[in-house]
Amino acid sequence: MLPIALKSDRVPSWFRPALVAVLATLLVACASPQLRYSQLVVLNKGMAPAQTIAVLQQPPITVQVVEQAGKAYTFHRYQLYNGLYSDVYLLCFEQGKLKYWGYVEEFRRYPDPAINQAVELALDKIIDSETR
Repeated sequence: MLPIALKSDRVPSWFRPALVAVLATLLVACASPQLRYSQLVVLNKGMAPAQTIAVLQQPPITVQVVEQAGKAYTFHRYQLYNGLYSDVYLLCFEQGKLKYWGYVEEFRRYPDPAINQAVELALDKIIDSETR
C-alpha cells in the first residue's frame, strides 16, 4: 500500500516558482560569455582596446562610441558574473586608451561629469540596440 502524503509533507506553494526562477537565472547567466572578477586584475589604465580584449580573452558584447563635451568615448560592454548573478560591466576608452572600468553605478560616481554623461548616452544606445 502506498503512503498518502499529508498536507504538511507536500512541497510549499512558493517552492516551485522559486526553483524555476533560480534555474532560469542560472540558464541565462550561463548563456552569454561573461567575465569573472579574477580576469579584471589584468586591466590597467592606458591599455588599448585590442590589448584589453587580448588579456580578457574575450571580445566585448557590444561597442558604443559616444561624444560628450567635445571628446569621443568608446565603451566596451561585458557581462560580469559575481557569483550570484551577471551584471553590465563597462570599459571606457578615451583617445584609444583605457580610462575607467566598472559597473554602471561606479561610472555614475566617477568625478568627471563628462564621463558621467557619456555613460548615460552609451547606456541609451545599449538599451536601444537590445530592444530592436
